[in-house]
Amino acid sequence: MADPILSAKRATLESFLADYDPASTPAFASASTGQTVLFGALANKDPGARAAIANRLLDDGADPAVVSRTGVSLLHVLLGQRAHDPALEGPLLRRLLEGGAPINAVESRDGAALAMLLRLSSLSDEDRLPMYEAFFARPDLDLDARASQAHTIRELIEQAAENRPIPHRLMREHEARQGA
Repeated sequence: MADPILSAKRATLESFLADYDPASTPAFASASTGQTVLFGALANKDPGARAAIANRLLDDGADPAVVSRTGVSLLHVLLGQRAHDPALEGPLLRRLLEGGAPINAVESRDGAALAMLLRLSSLSDEDRLPMYEAFFARPDLDLDARASQAHTIRELIEQAAENRPIPHRLMREHEARQGA
């Protein structure tokens, strides 16, 4: 596999696995960017291939806590894609978060990953529910993380509460569990 990061980004699961080495591919990282093959998998445009390749890499020991040299987390890469399948990506998000993906990491352009999910316009809040639940299940979620230069995640959710009751309800339930 010439460039396993690029392969994971462009491949189907079958073509990716044709040259896959479970002993070395999950740990491969670009010396210049710090990105791993998991970054490529989560940037795959096909949600089915994205989830399948990422889950295989995680099965074989890929580290979900890696952040690129520019401060981009795997959560930012996943949520930065246009097409999504929440039924596949909700469990994948849970797995990334349980494995140590930095839930509150703030990327300079997009803010925290949950803010990216809140701004995702290609899915309704109902469709996003499995993805929201992955975030709000985490006790380490910081609702005061930056959603943008001007707002926190909490403020973003509060401002849209009337039109977007699902994230508002999940935020309130999360706060109740945390004793806030």
